[in-house]
Amino acid sequence: MQKLNVIAIDLAKNVFQVCKTDQHGRVVFNKAMTRTSLKTFLIREKVSMVAMESCGGTHYWGRYAEAAGHYVKAISARQVKAFRQGQKTDANDALAIAVRQPHIKTSRVISAQEQCLQGIECMRDLLVKQKVSLSNQLRGLLLEFGLPIAQGDRALN
Repeated sequence: MQKLNVIAIDLAKNVFQVCKTDQHGRVVFNKAMTRTSLKTFLIREKVSMVAMESCGGTHYWGRYAEAAGHYVKAISARQVKAFRQGQKTDANDALAIAVRQPHIKTSRVISAQEQCLQGIECMRDLLVKQKVSLSNQLRGLLLEFGLPIAQGDRALN
């Protein structure tokens, strides 16, 4: 793959820090952008490598950047922290994300369908844990009133 510009994005809720570096790794700019301006920027920018720290919103913005024709890499927070210099600020985080290190482990951006399935699976796991917790709490309370109940779902039905 040819050398591409890197667009490093430090994701947040409303205002994002965006650092663009050229093919040689020189910083072109490092500035804050709103959601709307980031969307416009990604659409207008020529094909680049978009790198962002893995966090909430990574998959949404990754899919958006891919739809605009960019290559996307999601980098774990630990990897980003290793390259940050100075205080933890959005601008320094964006610079750390922009570092070109071929050995950094990245993850891929998952599709919306994969993200939905993953969300459903997580909610199901949480529901099972809450069900077990509630049944154990109920057993303990009933035992305090002298009503022992066996373990398992069948005993509570």
